[in-house]
Formats: sequence, structure tokens, C-alpha cells
Amino acid sequence: MRYKAKDIARELGVSPAAVSLVLNNKPGVGEEKRQEIIRKVVELGCEYLLKDNNVAKGDIGFVIYKCGGEVIEEYPFFNYLSESIIREIEANNYKMTMMYLDKNMPLNERYLAMEDFRYVGYIIYAVEMYPEDMDFFSRLSAPCVFLDNPLPTLDVDAVTVDNFLGIYQGFEYLYRMGHREFGYIKSRFPIICFDERYQAFKECLRQRGLVFDERYVMKVGYLEAQTEKDVERYLDENDGLPTAFLADNDLLACRAVQAFKRRGVRVPEEVSFVGFDNRPICSFIEPKVTTVQLPGEEMGEMAVKALVEKIEKTRRYNIKYKIEPQLVENESVKKLL
Repeated sequence: MRYKAKDIARELGVSPAAVSLVLNNKPGVGEEKRQEIIRKVVELGCEYLLKDNNVAKGDIGFVIYKCGGEVIEEYPFFNYLSESIIREIEANNYKMTMMYLDKNMPLNERYLAMEDFRYVGYIIYAVEMYPEDMDFFSRLSAPCVFLDNPLPTLDVDAVTVDNFLGIYQGFEYLYRMGHREFGYIKSRFPIICFDERYQAFKECLRQRGLVFDERYVMKVGYLEAQTEKDVERYLDENDGLPTAFLADNDLLACRAVQAFKRRGVRVPEEVSFVGFDNRPICSFIEPKVTTVQLPGEEMGEMAVKALVEKIEKTRRYNIKYKIEPQLVENESVKKLL
């Protein structure tokens, strides 16, 4: 069915004249009503009625969702995603509004913030989320795409890095360099991405026929002071060290490098390190830390594309994208063989 202005007016209970003004991108209709009409146009799949294709179709909310805040606040990775997200949103004739929500906010305040007439969909920066946090989002009327969290047990749209492949790349690089005694720097602050990386580490050991040694797992707090204190404690309590450590991410790896050097442990001569994410800090310390490049720009673009498909009803099923990372060789790994 090809809709006309009067059909949209009847659906919304407004005058055909108001709909005509909006379709022709002319003044005379309040912004709230204008966005309501545009949303209905998109919902009915009749964007062809819009005379100016540059008319914004509505707002997409980019939601930074905190469930504790340690990972988000300590080093906000979403800053690296926002440019590609904004670019892709504008290319699809939407506008973006960024907002922060905290799990500890009263439920009614969270609903008031998100169930706004402007928002046709949401990209949720969900790095700290677990499945039990999903109940709130499942009640929203607008579609959501979850970013930087695979949410493997949930039937939702999600875009993330391939955590297993990233750890595999770092592990195999160390193995090719002759390392056979592997340690792991594990955050005490639990997030699903870190859990996946740790399980990938253990699987890599199994595939290579190497024994998992709990003594080589360095468990640390995520905040800087906590990490440094826990690394110092680990060094006090352990005489023997592996020849190499992988880490949940670059922050933990780089802080460990600095703590080891303060204690007189030479990096990489005595112990090698591989991080994850390829954050700028890897190039700021000595030696520069080998890491795994997280494809932030591609993740942001894919999240917008996935959300637009849901908003414009070109895809009704849910999908999960895992984007391939790449190893970045720097100076923190010694060749043993």
C-alpha cells in the first residue's frame, strides 16, 4: 500500500495540513509533533513522501550504561567509537544524542530518560552489562543494539570484537617467539569480554598441550591504584614467574610492566607482555607494549547499520557481529627461540 499524507494524518489524529508541512520540510509545526510525524512515516515505510531526503528521521540515543562504572570511568573506550557512530548515523539521516544511565538510578528515572518521543532506537555501550541487566531494556518500545559486549546467552543485536581470536593471536605470537610458560593478568572487576578472553587463554593452553598453572594467574583490581597494589603483592608472594603474560586489556598490561620495572624485573628480557585493545598508553611507556587492535571504527559503523535495519524494518531477526582484531607488534616480547 502506498500511503498518502491523509493516511498518515488519520493514523496520528492530526490534520493533513500538518503532515504536508512536515513532508515538505516547511515550518509551521512544533518540533515534538514534527518528530512524531516523521517517526510514523518511517514506521509505515513511506520515506518516499519526504521531499527533502536530508530531513532527520529522528534521534538515535547513544547510551553509556554503567553497572559499577570502573571500566567505563577508568578509561572510556567509547570515546574511540563515537566519531564513527556519529558519522554513520548522520549518513542515514538520523541525529544522535548521547546520555549516561546508571544501573543504580531509580527505575522510573531510567524509563523517563529513554522512553522519550525523540528516540527511534538506541545504541547501548554495554561493556559492563550482564544478562540480568537486560530486563530494563527489553521493556523499551524502541529497538536496541548492544555494543562491546557479546551477550552470548541473549537473543539481542550485539556488536563486539572476537575476543577468542584476539587472545589466540597474542598467544600464538608468544608461542612462535619461543614462550612455553604463560601467565595471565585477570581483572577482579567482572565483565563478559574479560571472561571470554580468560577462557580463550585457557583454551589456547589446552590446544598447545600446555598445563594451566593457577600460580601464573595475576588477579588485580581494575582501578590504577588497585592494579599497582595487587601486582606488587603478586611479586612479593611468587618467586617463579612465567616467561610471558597476556592480559584482559592494555591498562592492566601496561601497569604491570611499570610495576615489574620498578621492582627490577626487566621487560622483555625476563618477562614479556601482550595487552588487548591497542590503546594509546601502549606507545607511551617503555618498552612499547605489544597488543591486539580492537576494531573500534568498524564496531561503531556496524552497530549503526544493525540498528537502522531494525528501525526501518528491513531485518526482523536478531544478529550478533564479531569483528576480527589484529595483532600489533611492539617491543614488549622477547624472542626465546
